[in-house]
Amino acid sequence: MHEICNPSDTFGDQPIDVSIILYPRDKRLLDIDNVCKAILDSMNGILYDDDQQVWRLSVERGEKIKGGGCQVTIKPYVSGNITSLG
Repeated sequence: MHEICNPSDTFGDQPIDVSIILYPRDKRLLDIDNVCKAILDSMNGILYDDDQQVWRLSVERGEKIKGGGCQVTIKPYVSGNITSLG
């Protein structure tokens, strides 16, 4: 599963909101933070200038699929209400 984006769909240096769904190839647990770092680093200089632009990052584990994979959605970051957990 993959979607090719339009080369003009880049985000330059603006803040971005990234959502990632990881689809493992088997029942072993993925090290989510390492997988996300590799995904974000792979798009540096292509879809955005630098992964330091990520203002919001959402990650979840999807169902197991043959060969594994991921779904990445990137959109401009829109500031919302921040709820304190304290």
